[in-house]
Amino acid sequence: MSDDADAVHAHYVAALTRRLQAAPEAVQRVLRAKLPAVATVEPDAQATAVPATPPRRPRAPPPRPLTPLGRLNQHIATAAQAAGTTAGRSELRSAQAFRETWSRLCAEDEVVQAVQRGPENAGPLNSHMLVLRTLGLMRELSPDYLRRFMAHADTLLWLEQASAQLKQPAAKPKASRQKK
Repeated sequence: MSDDADAVHAHYVAALTRRLQAAPEAVQRVLRAKLPAVATVEPDAQATAVPATPPRRPRAPPPRPLTPLGRLNQHIATAAQAAGTTAGRSELRSAQAFRETWSRLCAEDEVVQAVQRGPENAGPLNSHMLVLRTLGLMRELSPDYLRRFMAHADTLLWLEQASAQLKQPAAKPKASRQKK
């Protein structure tokens, strides 16, 4: 094995040994069975070995300066932390409940409109009718799943439309002819 592979292997065995010491009894049995298979000639030396050189990590690009909106968000987050507000909750519960209710109602409304616009005399295996039937069943069985599915579908539709706009060539201005 190369030096890099030896270092990675030694780090893996050391991590496995650390997990073994902190794990419950049932997990320790499984790890003990795995350790001899992993550790080759010198299990004690490899288990305590630490790679001489740490793995190289790609350098991150320098941070960009904050935009005015970014500075405002940072100021609001700092003020919320100073006031003792929970940093993880960035939205009021009532606003979150309203947003969820609104998205559920919009998803159900979109399904109702799609079913009404569906083809009238389509056969039983018509793909459009199958999708509409599936959406109707989804609305009845799991409105929350329907809401999430519709959000994903809307996102995919938006991405498709945005990529189509990017592919369109920019209109070139017509060169005007000058009469001489």
